[in-house]
Amino acid sequence: MEHNRINKIPIGIFSRASGLTKLNLKENELLSLPLDMGSWTSITELNLSTNQLKVLPEDIEKLVNLEILVLSNNQLKKMPAQIGNLKKLRELDLEENDLETIPSEIGFLLQLTKLWVQSNKLVSLPRTIGNLASLQDLRVGENSLSSLPEEIGHLDCLKSLYLNDNPSLHNLPFELALCSSLEIMSIENCPLSQIPPEITAGGPSLVIQYLKMQGPYRGVVLTQ
Repeated sequence: MEHNRINKIPIGIFSRASGLTKLNLKENELLSLPLDMGSWTSITELNLSTNQLKVLPEDIEKLVNLEILVLSNNQLKKMPAQIGNLKKLRELDLEENDLETIPSEIGFLLQLTKLWVQSNKLVSLPRTIGNLASLQDLRVGENSLSSLPEEIGHLDCLKSLYLNDNPSLHNLPFELALCSSLEIMSIENCPLSQIPPEITAGGPSLVIQYLKMQGPYRGVVLTQ
């Protein structure tokens, strides 16, 4: 059903499709989702990217088997707190929306390995992001972040972190040095006044080493 001009999903069209596990509605003209969306309980992958959605129904919490949710390139201004009830969610793509905040309930998604929120209007990240023990790929570039929460240092599995193009991001928390699995870090076009230019030019490993040596974690042994 992708690449069409669908602007409305009739109520009941998927409610009896008990065997439906993957639903791809990307690149349509959807303005809203049906009131019975909560009945799509068998779905594990849902792609609603490149539509015109402004609101995500609270009934999203009833999609208890959902593992992959793609909502990129819409017009979402906020995410419902009920997103935190999707305990099986592994991948969440919210890139290219109008989000100003991420609900703190995101911290309940303990199976989440991928969180993409690039190209939004975020000014901060919730401290509960540090609860995402399985997170490997975090992309928050092209926002308006001025800082990162110290709790980001709890992300032991984090392998890639994209911070690029945050024009108000002047500092990185020393706790970032505790992310022992970090392999890729993009900090292009961030005015990191805290870190000397020759350090940032040396790449993520040098930045992490600098944060470790300058902060309170210089004696901590990081294991990969």
